[in-house]
Amino acid sequence: MKAFWLACADFIRRRYWWVLAASALATVVLAFGIPRLEFKTSQDTIVPSSSQVYQDNVRYERQFGGEPVLVLFAGEDIRQLFAPPNIDELAALEDELTESGLYHSVFGPLAMVRFARDQIPVAAELAPAALVRQQEAAAQLAREQAAAAGASQAEQDLAAARAREEAAAAFAERNATDATRLAEAGEQSLGNPKFVEFLTFDENGAVRPEFQGIFPDGQHALMVVRLNGNMSIDEQGRAAAKAVELVQQHQFEGFEVLPSGPSILLKEINDTMRSSMTTMAVLAIGIMVVVLFLVFRARWRLLSLAVVLVGNIWAFGLMGFLGIPLTMVTISGLPILIGLGVDFAIQVHSRFEEEVVRTGSAADSVAAVLTKLGPAVVIAMLAATTGFLVLHISRVPMIRDFGSMLAVGTVILLLADALFLISVLYARDHHLRPRVAVGPSSRLQMERLVRSLTSSAEGRFLPVVLAVGIVFVFIGLWAEERITIQTDPERFVPQDSPVLRDLYRIRDTAGSSSQLGIMVEADDVTRPEVLAWIKDFAARQEEQHPAELLRSDSIASIVARVIGAPPTREDVGAILAVAPDAIRRTFINEDSTQAHIIFALGPISLQERKVLLEEMQADMDAPPGMTAKASGLAVIGIEAVDALSANRLLLIYAALGVKLAFFLLVYRSLVKTALVLLPVVIAVGSSSAAIYLLGIELNPLTSVSVPLVIAICVEFSVLLMARYLEEREQGESPREAVHTASMRIGRAIIASGLTTIGGFGVLAFSGFPLLESFGIVTTLNVAIALLSTLIVLPPLLVWADEETHLVPVQEDLSPAE
Repeated sequence: MKAFWLACADFIRRRYWWVLAASALATVVLAFGIPRLEFKTSQDTIVPSSSQVYQDNVRYERQFGGEPVLVLFAGEDIRQLFAPPNIDELAALEDELTESGLYHSVFGPLAMVRFARDQIPVAAELAPAALVRQQEAAAQLAREQAAAAGASQAEQDLAAARAREEAAAAFAERNATDATRLAEAGEQSLGNPKFVEFLTFDENGAVRPEFQGIFPDGQHALMVVRLNGNMSIDEQGRAAAKAVELVQQHQFEGFEVLPSGPSILLKEINDTMRSSMTTMAVLAIGIMVVVLFLVFRARWRLLSLAVVLVGNIWAFGLMGFLGIPLTMVTISGLPILIGLGVDFAIQVHSRFEEEVVRTGSAADSVAAVLTKLGPAVVIAMLAATTGFLVLHISRVPMIRDFGSMLAVGTVILLLADALFLISVLYARDHHLRPRVAVGPSSRLQMERLVRSLTSSAEGRFLPVVLAVGIVFVFIGLWAEERITIQTDPERFVPQDSPVLRDLYRIRDTAGSSSQLGIMVEADDVTRPEVLAWIKDFAARQEEQHPAELLRSDSIASIVARVIGAPPTREDVGAILAVAPDAIRRTFINEDSTQAHIIFALGPISLQERKVLLEEMQADMDAPPGMTAKASGLAVIGIEAVDALSANRLLLIYAALGVKLAFFLLVYRSLVKTALVLLPVVIAVGSSSAAIYLLGIELNPLTSVSVPLVIAICVEFSVLLMARYLEEREQGESPREAVHTASMRIGRAIIASGLTTIGGFGVLAFSGFPLLESFGIVTTLNVAIALLSTLIVLPPLLVWADEETHLVPVQEDLSPAE
């Protein structure tokens, strides 16, 4: 192994200009890959395209469209919407939205009142047959109840006759009231305010129940613009923006018009995360500059950052050529890779400066860096890479892409540090023999701090520190099951967002701003038994979940409200013949093999939606020959959060298991493996305990924070132990070796830790709660891991060496090849 590193050193010394030229060429070539980076925003970044949920949703949206844009009209009296010039503006707006081709259906106040107007003659025609069916259904129920009570046949017949009479009387009373009001309204024209009032309000002046989805009250109206199905988030964003643009082009006298909805919120999420990528990168660079100036002590101290920026061009360019997409999660990887790359670069740069001071020779320094530091850095890099690849066990595609991006980026950045950085440093110093002074004692404050940390647990304090650490591990394991995970999607976006504010206003007015769809399939969904199941299922769910399901609509409920009785196939056909195209496209397909039930959801979290959906699915006792499945964005969101939350502990244990196997393979020593991992295990447990005690809420994205910390923070232990073993090889005693190692590498480890913290910490300033929480939690984890390494590992090394002889005479200390 040493021969390999010496060969690399010799190559750099003899061909450093070649390396620099090749690096410049690689930078130019790979830069062309950056424009090829694809921002992937389709739903298969959230759930696997092979999953049944995804495939069901594709079929659902292909038939019934995607998410809605909601347009709220707020005024003193909704009847004024149908007076000139507002009615002309409404008609023009609906036509323009429909003709754009971006929307599956457009259903608003004008379409609703037109539908209600056109129902009147159809309802009159269907009424006699509907009354007969209603009477027979009432009679049958009365007969069954009488029989159950032990009544005679004559008594059963009498009960049935009375039920028929009561049904007829109720039917007549209901229709008589409407008939009187209709006659009093006069001309059946939308230009007649009294007729419009009859259509929209009942005899008590309240909005008719069937209108409440469009007219929440007498002062507000809604237009529902449903996007075409299976759009990517980018396409949804453009379609939503076009809807807003068209709405804003129309003026409605006496009305404030407010467009919003889930698709507009998704657009803002996507746009904000993309724009914050540049901001976070600039902020990360600024933090790296500050850390390098304040903590890192070397000539050309900003060189590490410059090399890492070049390395990131290589990494993201290669990802562009490899087709690794950027998603709502992976765009957070840029500041992380900047921090991680500077971390590696600091170690290389610091060791080079140390060797130049010691030997006075750039050539010898290159050899020393590669032979002494190279193996440890490669081990740390491989440990991090395998840890990132653990994310591939996640069920969420964008988390798997995140792992791939970090793994590729880490390898590329190490190559940049090993080849480009060392070549630049050698080119700077190869013709000189500098003797760089350590500097005045004031420059050693950081070393003194490191020394105080590394010696704080020496002697009799070690058992106490270990005991406390182990206690925190168990507290963390206990706390992991009890930490609050925020699953309300509205909490993932900035609370001062104008889009969110508008969405809240619509929700407060309409009672709901999101929907849950149920796709019903049968050979003919207009069969009476299928229609009856649809109507009964919807009514049963509303009764069982009044807070979560505010109302429902389906072709069965629409027809039943028109005729006042259970519908038949003929009834459905007659009503659909006068229904707006938006009604037909929203609730039933052309060949009547698919129907759609829409539930208006209350303001509940994704976890609450999951429980609701499970209970609804348990109650979907569909008759033979019929299936019913929940679909839509709400179901996709539930599946994604469930996948993230369910894998949380699995990812943590898998990351630890992979690290254990990796270090056992590398070191072939259980003691060394335990020494490297113990500080990280203590840190993970302590951070979980701290999160629980501080009451910090997690979100689904933070489920990957602990595996990332495990992947990254073993580097601190690896480098410190490697330097300790190196000093022991030089003949120092265990206590002398830990003191020397701490003094010589401690500053670099703290600088590395601070740059890693900075890379993650930048996310806390993204302005985006989903990333902010991820940044805060991960920063806390890394900080605790750094302190754990500096406090726990040094005395453990001394104790383990004295007890088990980590460095016996003639031991080969290099990692296994």
